[in-house]
Amino acid sequence: MGSSSLREGKYSYVEELGTHLETRALLVTTVPGLEDLLLLEVSKLLGSVEAYSTSRGRVIVKSRERLDGVRLHLLLSHLTLAEKLYLLLLEGEAASLEEVLSIIREHASTLEEILRVPMYFAVRARRVGDHPFTSCDLAREVGRGLQMVGVGPPVSLDDPDITFYAELIHNRFRLGVDLTPFISLKDRGYRVYLHPSALNPIVARAMCRVAGIGEGGVLIDPMCGSGTIVIECMLENPSATAVGCDVNPLHVRGARENAVKAGVNAEFLVAEIGELESIFRCCIEAIVTNPPYGVRERAVGGLYRVYRRLFEGALRLLEQGGRLVILTPLKRIVRSVVKGIGELYLESVRNVEIGGLVAYMYKFKRL
Repeated sequence: MGSSSLREGKYSYVEELGTHLETRALLVTTVPGLEDLLLLEVSKLLGSVEAYSTSRGRVIVKSRERLDGVRLHLLLSHLTLAEKLYLLLLEGEAASLEEVLSIIREHASTLEEILRVPMYFAVRARRVGDHPFTSCDLAREVGRGLQMVGVGPPVSLDDPDITFYAELIHNRFRLGVDLTPFISLKDRGYRVYLHPSALNPIVARAMCRVAGIGEGGVLIDPMCGSGTIVIECMLENPSATAVGCDVNPLHVRGARENAVKAGVNAEFLVAEIGELESIFRCCIEAIVTNPPYGVRERAVGGLYRVYRRLFEGALRLLEQGGRLVILTPLKRIVRSVVKGIGELYLESVRNVEIGGLVAYMYKFKRL
């Protein structure tokens, strides 16, 4: 096992883990508010799930079949709504560091399968609750326990071959292997141009999935920025037609560069919201957009005016049954604007936490 191969994204140790371990449990993290969508994605990739539990930003699943190297590679290469992926090895109730060490000793045979090969390892830990010790204390004690089980494998915090993840959530202890130790699955290689208010691509993909673009469907993002929503839509459904518009030529040029890097055939135009009707003369299946919040960028013409024109344009452009999906923290403006537009029905809304900011993902349907 070599850490350089892990950084290159080859996950060479995944096959070895899948060969020797009988574990069927995974911990997958995502943007808080998208847990149900992530669970559906994981279940579809695994084929069947025996049990699951969800909490804010986290999904724990137990597969009906053993998670061999092939299945782990499938998850790593196809998960689009996940940030981190951990292979869970053991868990149990623990209120103290001594009880944590006891759980590790009880599962020595499982851990020996991993630690029997000479390697450098590290432990990252997370602790939630009232405990007389810190997360660093937890990591140190777990590392000591692993050394006792593995006949003293060396620790390397800077250049480990394998990274263990330990967590103590109140009195529930879990230990697993980080399958994404040097990256986050949200990182997309196509983002050569970064908008100053760039949207998390996981959230963009979730918005496209909520919109439910059909085969050959048409989607537009009238405030596309660097094109993340449009690109994620095309990656999700290559048969769709996706068009992004923005008033800033710099962003449009950057979106085109990102689309080329992503290998998708999307169109980007310099246009203002009020010009969309003259550009799109056919009925649109979905409008999916992340309008300005006024936090990092000032909206042209004022926020209320921008949102008003967005909803009025959606009413005229969307086909019957068409969807408008927007992400914004400005629920008062949305409520105020929607009052005067009776033909857009609010079908769903979910809270999504992005960088500590709570935003609302609205889905409206054209009646």
